[in-house]
Amino acid sequence: MKRNQAQLIAVSLTSRLAAISIGYLGVQIFGRNTMYIIATTVFGLGTGGAIGQILVEKRQQRVVQTQPKQR
Repeated sequence: MKRNQAQLIAVSLTSRLAAISIGYLGVQIFGRNTMYIIATTVFGLGTGGAIGQILVEKRQQRVVQTQPKQR
């Protein structure tokens, strides 16, 4: 296994554990319904950001036009 891949796996596992821990503590502090609202909002913002990035990339694609040969 390459070092980069091992680092990616370690960071991924750490971030998942952190997300679970923060979610659990959030439920204990704020309550279940509030955490559902926060999770839905974050999901919506992430989805909107991803769609926005795709639209920006499509706009930046170059369009190559060929001109007819002149005689």
